[in-house]
Amino acid sequence: MSSLSKKKFQLVTLWTAPSIVLLLCLTIVPLVMLLVFSFMNRNIFAGEPWPGWTMNNLTRMIESNTFWRLLGKSLMTALKVTLICIVAAYPTAWAIAKIVKPKNRSIFMMVVILPFFTSQLLLIYAMMNLIQSGGLLLTFLDAIGFHNVPTMLYTNKATILILTYEYLPYMILCLYSSLEGIGDNLIQASLILGANKWKTFTNIVFPMSVPGLLSGVLLVFVPVAGSFMEPGLVGGANGAMVGSMIDTQYSGSLNMGYGAVLSCTLLIVLSIIMGLVRLATARAQKAIGGDVE
Repeated sequence: MSSLSKKKFQLVTLWTAPSIVLLLCLTIVPLVMLLVFSFMNRNIFAGEPWPGWTMNNLTRMIESNTFWRLLGKSLMTALKVTLICIVAAYPTAWAIAKIVKPKNRSIFMMVVILPFFTSQLLLIYAMMNLIQSGGLLLTFLDAIGFHNVPTMLYTNKATILILTYEYLPYMILCLYSSLEGIGDNLIQASLILGANKWKTFTNIVFPMSVPGLLSGVLLVFVPVAGSFMEPGLVGGANGAMVGSMIDTQYSGSLNMGYGAVLSCTLLIVLSIIMGLVRLATARAQKAIGGDVE
């Protein structure tokens, strides 16, 4: 290695060292600790002596019907919220990126990110007041002739509604960043050459927006699947998800070992699902691109 290359390597190392240390401290180390806690039979943070090692937490998790039921429910809820966000975000992002005048786009984007300016807990309580019995929504429906409409509060529908409201901006932002980068000349050329709007969308717009779509799916599906605050507040007794069960182990029963096993399992399942989604999306994008060629 030449002196110039060595100096460049040292400079790169110096600039990247803080990021690497931060990544290790905030990501790698907590994950390793989570794995270690999974095989502990005591809670060292509750003043107990250093624990021994056990497989009981893993065995208990495998035999728990409640965990697998809540895991399936959480994944299904995350899937529903993600699909709703895609359907709602695509036309919104397209309108902002291609229909709204460039000088006015910042105004619409400000409206999209407006919920980020306040606390997530306040957003949840605001939506609870909207959909509860006697709230603004039911009052409006009653005024226009829809009487005796049951409240959505403390149902799974309320959980899906609030989670969609919270994570829809993420999907819009991701799709907007991809759609804005698609040149208008490509779309115009496709229409001029005889392709209808549907073929233009499937052959040009959709393949080029897939990276943004995938980013949006990651930012919506993963946190929704692990959410616990929203189901606990608006889902009622039957609204618990796997995140609620994990939270109970840490903050309620102080069973850190069992909570760590549940967390690791959820992390592995989500990693596998996201890997499969990424692989399927890449193959679909390649197939569509091949048809265009």
